[in-house]
Amino acid sequence: MKTKLSSATPAQLETECLVVIALDRGSKDKTEVTLETTDDAVRKASEEVIASGELTGKSCEVTLLHHPAGLKAKRLLVLGGGKVQTFSGFELRRVAGTAVRALKSRGLRSFAFALPQNGLSADQAIKAVVEGAFVGNFDADTYRSDRKDQKIDELSLITNGDAGKLQSALDEARAIGESQNFTRTLVNEPSNRMTPTILAERAKQMAQEVGGSRPQVRGLWR
Repeated sequence: MKTKLSSATPAQLETECLVVIALDRGSKDKTEVTLETTDDAVRKASEEVIASGELTGKSCEVTLLHHPAGLKAKRLLVLGGGKVQTFSGFELRRVAGTAVRALKSRGLRSFAFALPQNGLSADQAIKAVVEGAFVGNFDADTYRSDRKDQKIDELSLITNGDAGKLQSALDEARAIGESQNFTRTLVNEPSNRMTPTILAERAKQMAQEVGGSRPQVRGLWR
């Protein structure tokens, strides 16, 4: 999955879908939903669904709006992040995975994520979203006869800040996400297709691709 940074105004970004986080800032007995964006156009586009009470901000709640007024995005996906008091990088990671799974099941190939800033620095938010997106994009149905080609090809992260620092955070998160998926791919292979010898060869190939040294896998090298 291609990942890139964008400093565009969320409402002005042309994309298949714009994703924003909704948090509940209310009390225990009262819901008060607000969007994690300073873009007035995005807030206005979601006013009606928030006022209806349909959108509650509950963690991983998915609300998809088509042709949102005032936005160049074809769709607006509002994802619940839960209570503002408990929102964290861990929660954002889960939410990002939810976004990917929700959109790829609808046949979308790309989307843009407006990063929240509530309690998180920009680089922390980038790491959480990218890791969650890669994990959510993993295809575990390789051998299913009715398997559908569903995956996200491109993710744009809307944020502002030190470009070098943010790019480093993105690169680190992408490496972590890709590594998790690489491991999951090996684990999901049946034993007749992933013998110890083949596993060692895959590890060796991976190390060579990333410029590492010969991996020391006990029991697999002679």
